[in-house]
Amino acid sequence: MFDLINMNVGVVKMLMVAVSVLFLVHLMGCFWFLIARLDNFNPETWVIRKGYIDEEPGIQYLASIYWALQTLTTVGFGDINACTPYEKIVAICWMISGIGFYSFTIGNLS
Repeated sequence: MFDLINMNVGVVKMLMVAVSVLFLVHLMGCFWFLIARLDNFNPETWVIRKGYIDEEPGIQYLASIYWALQTLTTVGFGDINACTPYEKIVAICWMISGIGFYSFTIGNLS
């Protein structure tokens, strides 16, 4: 199929990585908000501490995927951080996934 549109294999790999990242960031962003919700929006959850409880769902989603993307890319500004035990477990797993993601991406693209 890619031969028909004359697309380079490297470009195809980069597009596949980008689509995968967007999907994983969406999935983890939704899970990040779900963790706070399952904890009944405990006052220590990020949603309450950062004042997102009364925001529109779009703003809550944006904050969630912001956290997921910054944690995956190891930037981690710290403005949205984990405080509850469940949030910490999820954050640790996501950081380990980020390391694996970078290793796979660099190895695959080179």
